[in-house]
Amino acid sequence: MIFSNSLEYEKITSNLDKKNDIITIIGCNTCIRVSGAGGPDKMKELAMKLKHDGYNVKDGFMLPITCMEPYLFTVKLKPEVNTIVSLACTAGTSNIKRNFPDYKIVETVDNIGLIIADTNKGVLKIAMPYKKHESKLGAEYPLGSDGKNRMSKEQIPVKVELKTL
Repeated sequence: MIFSNSLEYEKITSNLDKKNDIITIIGCNTCIRVSGAGGPDKMKELAMKLKHDGYNVKDGFMLPITCMEPYLFTVKLKPEVNTIVSLACTAGTSNIKRNFPDYKIVETVDNIGLIIADTNKGVLKIAMPYKKHESKLGAEYPLGSDGKNRMSKEQIPVKVELKTL
């Protein structure tokens, strides 16, 4: 699974145009939901905040998974939509870009790396961080924490090593 953190709201809106962007949100309900940076509740929260701030959000689609083809074909964009806010990891966003090449795509997360999860304990452990997040190797977070509330005590006893590819 990929662990992602939400970008700051201002970072997301800096890529949006209140006057010209007609927005749909495509969300993923897999890794990003477990991370706490996506899923149905996060999509509703983002849509409501954007609408409140004057952005033209038409609708949204919560897919079971965005990095696999079959689900993106279920998305039927309204003709007036010209902007997609992706509530998915980089893999899901790449797939959205590939399927909707003529649309403006706005990303909402920063990918930290690969994780293991212990759902019985509600813990996520970063097992293979991406280069800019190497300092987070072995860090643990509560399930759905969006990268907040780093745990200070190890919950998932497993040896993790930084590997250079």
